[in-house]
Amino acid sequence: MLVAGGSCGIAMTTAARKIEDACWERKIRVNVKVLNLWESQYVGEGYDLIVEMFEFFKDEKCPVISGRPFVAHQGENELVNEILDILSR
Repeated sequence: MLVAGGSCGIAMTTAARKIEDACWERKIRVNVKVLNLWESQYVGEGYDLIVEMFEFFKDEKCPVISGRPFVAHQGENELVNEILDILSR
């Protein structure tokens, strides 16, 4: 799984930790990578989900969802639940 954004490094790191913690509680194995798109736009392959902090990704093979609730701190719990649903499929 990938959390990607720009200058919102703390938000990306916090989002990754919240996702990892929620997955651990549900016994979902996950490897969360954080990518600063201002430093590198190389994404690679094999992700089962991408959480983007701003609109960036087009035509990806995996689901891409907005991570803006992690930046705005509104709707975080709903977003984490959506992520868990996707990862548990």
